[in-house]
Amino acid sequence: MNTTINAIVRRGAASLLALAVLVMAGCDGGILDVDDRGIVTPEDIDAAGPAAVPTLINGLVGNYHEATDDIIRYSAMLTDEMVLAGTFPTRAQVDARRISPNNATLTVEVYVPLHQARMQADTTAFIFDNLLGDPDFESVQADLREGIALARLYGGFSRLWLGELYCWSILTGMANESAPLMPNDRIQDALTFLGEAEQLATQEGLNDVRLAAVLGQARAHLWLGNYTQARDLARQVPRDFMYFAEYSNNDPAQFNEMYTFTHGDTETIRWSVGDGSQASRGNEVFEHFETFVRLNLIDVRPPGFTSFDQSIPVNLQQLYNRPEADVFMASGYEARLIEAEVAIRDGQTGAAEEIINDLRSDFSTRATIQFGVNPPEPENLLQPITLTGELEADIKRVADERARELWLTGDRHVTSRRLRLDPTVNIDLFPPVKEGIGGGDDIAFPIVQRELDNNPNLSSGDACPAGSPGSWS
Repeated sequence: MNTTINAIVRRGAASLLALAVLVMAGCDGGILDVDDRGIVTPEDIDAAGPAAVPTLINGLVGNYHEATDDIIRYSAMLTDEMVLAGTFPTRAQVDARRISPNNATLTVEVYVPLHQARMQADTTAFIFDNLLGDPDFESVQADLREGIALARLYGGFSRLWLGELYCWSILTGMANESAPLMPNDRIQDALTFLGEAEQLATQEGLNDVRLAAVLGQARAHLWLGNYTQARDLARQVPRDFMYFAEYSNNDPAQFNEMYTFTHGDTETIRWSVGDGSQASRGNEVFEHFETFVRLNLIDVRPPGFTSFDQSIPVNLQQLYNRPEADVFMASGYEARLIEAEVAIRDGQTGAAEEIINDLRSDFSTRATIQFGVNPPEPENLLQPITLTGELEADIKRVADERARELWLTGDRHVTSRRLRLDPTVNIDLFPPVKEGIGGGDDIAFPIVQRELDNNPNLSSGDACPAGSPGSWS
C-alpha cells in the first residue's frame, strides 16, 4: 500500500534524465522528500523488466488510498463531522479551526501523503509513456496503457483535493509552476488530467476508470460553477456506480485509519462524533447527529470504548466498522446529487425532489449491504421530502443529503467550503466559531511552514494570504 517512487526508469534518454531532475530537485531538502522503503530505482527496473510494471501500478494506487483516509480524518475534524477525542495540540488547532502553517501533524498526515500520491501518479505516467513501444516490455503494453490511465485518474483526483482543501497550492518540484495556484486554477488543472484519464480509459475499455474520471470532472465543474457541464457529465454515471479507495485487514499499516482512530484498533480512540456535551470542544455537535443515531450510523457511548482524552465521550461512527472498510472515491450517488443541485439552480424543483427521494428510498438497505450498518427500525427509515422552491433552502437540502450519502469521505469539507464561497447563497455549514477556547474561522488548510521555508517560490506570508478563499483567522 505504501510503495513510493522517487526515481525514474531505465531509459537513458535525455528526457528521462530531465524528469529525474525536475521531480527531485525541487524536493531536495524540502517537504516532499520520501523515505527509502519501497523505492523503485532504474536498476530495479532493469533487473525486473516487465515484472516491475504491476509494482508501479500498485504503488500509485496504494499511495492515493493511503492519503485518502488521512484527508478524511482531518477534513472531518475541521467540519462538524468529528471532534477531537485526543490531546495533540496540532490536532486541536484543526478542531478549533485556527490552524498554524507550522502544524507538523497536518504536514505529515495530509500534505505529504497527498503530494506523494500526486508525485507518484505523475512519475509513473511518465515512466510508462516512455516504455510504450519498447520491445523489452512488449508483453505488458496493455498494462502500461492501463497504468497511464490510472495515473492520470489519481493525479487528477489529487489535484482536486489540492484545490478543494487548501487556500492555494503548489506542486513542489514542478519546473513549469513558478507560483502557487488558486483553488479554481488548480481544479482547472485537475480537469485536464481527468479528461486525459477518461480518454485513455475509453480507448482501453476500462469502464470503471472512465466513469470515475467523468464523475471527477463533474465534481470539478460543480466547484467552478459550470453547472450545465457538471450536470451533463453527472448524467453519464449510473446510479449504482461505485469506485472505492480500498483498504485491507492483512496488516495494520493497511487499515482504514478512520476505523483505527475511532474504534480503537491498534490506536487509542482520538476521533469521536460531537454530541454538543463538551465545553472543551466548544460544545460542537454534528448537525445530523440525531438522524444518524436513528439510522444506526452512530452508536452513542457504547460500553467498553474510551477516548484518549477520557473527558470526551465516544460516539462511534459505524460507517467504517472494520479495518478493511473501503471509502467512496466516486459514486453514482454523488452524481445524482450533482444533478439535483443543478436542477434546483435551474428552477426544476420537481426533478430535484424526485432524485433526492429516490436516493432516500433505499439508503438504509444500501448502507446495510455496502457498509455493514445494522438496519434501522422501520419507524426510523428515511421518508420522502418536499422542496420549497426557494434557492437557498433547497441547496441546503441537497447539502444535507450529501452529508448522509457521502459521510466521512471528505465531501463535507468540500461542500461546506464551496457553499461558503458561493455568492449566490448564504449557507455556512461549518461549526460555529469556538470563541471560548480560542477558535477561529478557518475553512481550508494552509500551505505548510516547511514548504514556505524550503520553496524559493514562496514567502512567509503565503500560507493563506489576504484574498485567498480559505482562512480568515
